[in-house]
Amino acid sequence: MPDLPGAPEHGSVPGLLCGSEPVLLRGAGTRWPIFTSLQERQLRERPDRPVEAEDRERRPVTVPLSAVLDDLDARCPQGLYLRNQLVSHFDPELIALIPKEVRRLNWLLALEPGARPDWSWLMIGAAGTSSPMHVDVMASAAWNLLCAGTKRWTFHPPERAEEWGLLPPGCTARAADAGEPRLEFVQEPGDIVVTPSGWAHEVHNLTGSIAITSNFINGSNMDFALRYFEVLQDTAARELLVAVGETFARLGEGGHA
Repeated sequence: MPDLPGAPEHGSVPGLLCGSEPVLLRGAGTRWPIFTSLQERQLRERPDRPVEAEDRERRPVTVPLSAVLDDLDARCPQGLYLRNQLVSHFDPELIALIPKEVRRLNWLLALEPGARPDWSWLMIGAAGTSSPMHVDVMASAAWNLLCAGTKRWTFHPPERAEEWGLLPPGCTARAADAGEPRLEFVQEPGDIVVTPSGWAHEVHNLTGSIAITSNFINGSNMDFALRYFEVLQDTAARELLVAVGETFARLGEGGHA
């Protein structure tokens, strides 16, 4: 299981986010400005506001942000989880606190504003909340920085995801190996977890947690994304990705930024 101890050098982090297998980067995000801004104390200094969260049964509920924060350390938490909060809707200025070289991993940000996907989310959940087994949107990869708390991640390879119907048939080149072990690790504050394209994963909050996550498509996962849209027969999306990839190739951007 890829688990890189010790905080990597700041400039090396973007390349480490673009591998073909899940990885846990210990302490890699502790120096990111967004890490400090998303601590519970800083969030409580903001004006209270209604947010769309989930309850213990994953039903949508509208509650004050303060209620979600109170649930983080509650002795008997209600099970509130702010899981689908777009950062752009919560506070668009937070995006600038993610290192520029990390933001640039998503080639789709080069598209016109109306065409580019909004792929950064704030996640605040009580102990015992979770995200069910899934594959990330549009064959993208993702990084997740934990700002507070503890999470347990479980991963299964794309072949297993296809077998379970989480990917359309034909996305992967081989059948799932029945003996292939799952990957599992525990994420702590400052750690970054990387989810490559097509990997099925579920996440459990072992304690109350605060995290930010962003998805991306670039040269490292472009082939997988193109195959995904080809299988779906989504010609428009595939042609758009081809055009984006050709543009970055001409600019000499390489595969990772």
